[in-house]
Amino acid sequence: MNEGWTSRRKSGALGFGSCLHEGLATWYKTHDVAATLYAINDKWPEGMPVDDFRTKEKCLTVMAEYIKNYPAETWTVVGAPDHPVVEVPFTLDTGMFLPCAICQIVEDHEDFKYESTCSNCDGEREAIEYGGIYDMLIEFGGKLFVVDHKTTSMMGSGYFRQFKPNNQMTGYIWAASKLSGQAVSGALINAVGIYKVGKTKFEREITSRSPIAIDTWLQDVYTECCNIQYHKIHGHWPKRTNACTLYGLCEYHSVHELDHPAEQEKLLEMSYVRDKWDYEMRDG
Repeated sequence: MNEGWTSRRKSGALGFGSCLHEGLATWYKTHDVAATLYAINDKWPEGMPVDDFRTKEKCLTVMAEYIKNYPAETWTVVGAPDHPVVEVPFTLDTGMFLPCAICQIVEDHEDFKYESTCSNCDGEREAIEYGGIYDMLIEFGGKLFVVDHKTTSMMGSGYFRQFKPNNQMTGYIWAASKLSGQAVSGALINAVGIYKVGKTKFEREITSRSPIAIDTWLQDVYTECCNIQYHKIHGHWPKRTNACTLYGLCEYHSVHELDHPAEQEKLLEMSYVRDKWDYEMRDG
């Protein structure tokens, strides 16, 4: 990711999910069925796997089923109808700074967390920013919630347990609170179960976050960023092997199967392209 490599061939699940997100965004902006279906059609990428059941026709059918299943909502999109808060990209300052990259001295926790200058060498610390894109902000029962659309083929009885604790959801809640200037109580997971055989499933559940949970998450973000800085300085990135096959194969799995750096580089040049990841844009 640092070098800008991305696979030439995107997975069917990723492309399908991205197109359904486009349809959902258009639906909640316009409530126009035709515009929603056209948005999916226009978004559909070239080169989708032909052997995957997640076809464009399937995506259009799922979107039509979704509209039929949720003809009206018990909540309202913030800013609707004129300025609905839908598809919100963000990059926000956390107020935290990395340890000094010059002397690499980690000072007392409470002192270094919010200081921009190293007390040892007066070097400037790098600010930690957090960014991404959340799907919607809604008002429900007098409270605010972010909405996250999820497409899955594994919607079992324990599906929603994975969202607490969950870095992504907590980050969205934190970001929505910052951008709106109001307390955001949690996230509504809007799950769509898509299967090769069987009916599409539609389920929703709210996951909440307390101020303590947000503070703990910020500490976790700081720790992860310190780890990234350490690996960047020392030039070694350890593999997170538990994630190599978590949701299918990692897109770099074929590279990491090779042991020799020269072989890895050759495969990257053959099967991947340079395309810098933009975290404020939808994957797929």
